[in-house]
Amino acid sequence: MAKPYPIVPVSVLDELHSLNCSLMAYQYAVEAILRRAAQDGMPYAVDTLVFGLDNMAKPILEGYQSIHSQVEAFRKMGVVGICTLDETARED
Repeated sequence: MAKPYPIVPVSVLDELHSLNCSLMAYQYAVEAILRRAAQDGMPYAVDTLVFGLDNMAKPILEGYQSIHSQVEAFRKMGVVGICTLDETARED
């Protein structure tokens, strides 16, 4: 079955690349912290670590939420189109 994809102005998606890069960096940082904790024990109090990770993740999450809000606003205005791609379609 085909999946619908929203078509929005490119300005809405300008921040998407930097958010994805930030999310990848966050993932690597968390993996490194967990790897170190498994090898050497937890270097900080767990609540301090969780608080710091939460502070790092909030701007990333808020960025994705902002994009979602903008897409919804454009959809309500009737600006967003829907493109349906067949799952068997491939990019060449």
